[in-house]
Amino acid sequence: MVQDLTAFVEQLRTLVASQSRERISDELKDILPEDLAEGVIRLGTDEAVELLKLLDHETAANALIELPTATTRSILQELPDYTVAHFLDVLPMDDALDLREELGPERFNDLLEVIPDEDAQEIRRLMNYPQDTVGRLMTERFFEVAPETTMSALLDDIRKASDEKYETVNDVYVLSAEGSLVGVFSLRRALRAKPSTKAGDIMRDEVISVLATEDAEGAARRMSRYGFYGLPVVDESGRMVGLFTGDDAQEILEEATTADLESLGAVSGPVEAYLSLSVWKLAWKRIPWLLGLFFAEMLTGLVMRHYASVAPELQISALMFFVPLLIGAGGNSGSQVTTMVTRALAVGEVRPRDWFTIVSREFLTACVVGSTLGIAGYLRAIGWGANPKLCILVGVALPSIVIWSTVVGSVLPLGAKRSGIDPAVMSAPFISTFVDATGLVIYFQLALMMRVVG
Repeated sequence: MVQDLTAFVEQLRTLVASQSRERISDELKDILPEDLAEGVIRLGTDEAVELLKLLDHETAANALIELPTATTRSILQELPDYTVAHFLDVLPMDDALDLREELGPERFNDLLEVIPDEDAQEIRRLMNYPQDTVGRLMTERFFEVAPETTMSALLDDIRKASDEKYETVNDVYVLSAEGSLVGVFSLRRALRAKPSTKAGDIMRDEVISVLATEDAEGAARRMSRYGFYGLPVVDESGRMVGLFTGDDAQEILEEATTADLESLGAVSGPVEAYLSLSVWKLAWKRIPWLLGLFFAEMLTGLVMRHYASVAPELQISALMFFVPLLIGAGGNSGSQVTTMVTRALAVGEVRPRDWFTIVSREFLTACVVGSTLGIAGYLRAIGWGANPKLCILVGVALPSIVIWSTVVGSVLPLGAKRSGIDPAVMSAPFISTFVDATGLVIYFQLALMMRVVG
């Protein structure tokens, strides 16, 4: 394990400058691929490419596997075919498929002719499934047996199998002669059974599976809910065609969570590793939302100018003293609710059909929170020496705005989900901007109704 990452990065730069394959091989022979990848991330693209060219093919391929996808893609185009082919060969099949878009169909197909034919054929089969489906991510290297297979034969197969034969052996899948999935049992159960016991005698015939054409994120959440190491993948006829593994599910859920968090923070574009992004890419991920919010924030100014022109009797200057307090409370309340509801939708805790329960709960919660803030706002206004009517206005406006922003913050993500839109689009900055404008309308309308005038 590398203890001093900064020193390690400097060592890599020195090795690149030396252009000595022997020295690089000698100094990096005991470095784990994960640590090497951590150092490569912090090199410039040109230095990273040069280092990988100087490494032996196996070491370079193992380091590439550990790099974030975005970093790998930025490097692959610059690497020679023999390095990329070796990388393609050691990659899990589902990850290898992701390279097709980056390398281009022609170069990708050329590389398939270089790697072992068995691997190439598996990649081509997975390419037949639509993007973002389980079939695109599954592995065909699962542990299968027939119902009449004995535990003695099963364990003998494990002992003799190569490392590449099975991706995981946590569970054993029992298939009929036609390839249909009929049962499953754990390897632990196989080890505890008598050597003469048959798979059909100890298998569990109620198997939770997933269709190859199903959405991968939904399947990943199902796996997480049941705590499985993997989900068997079947076709429409019930024939087992692959295994959706836990590491793929974890990666999908991490990407989905990251995408939701970035959307909640008003960051657009695909999910990419932070260190793989240039300053320009970072800027362009933020500019679209910020421009949109900039123009949306103009609503706040329009509302203020409107009331200044149609109701000159309002003490706009005095009222403005409390605007930051009011719209800040409203925006924060709406953002809190939006974040919680979006997260609950993402992990499947709630669904759009639960809208009445959610809105009812949030409305009651907002009444409690708003009343507390209203009292605090009233006392704060008195402490600032405001006139009695203005103090009451602040005390009434705060709970009104909080209740409004909370209801809006809970309804919008639910509406987006029902409409087929990513709920994270209704991000915290969006809610805050929307509540700024509508909260001012509530505030000034209450001021008119309560005749808080000069």
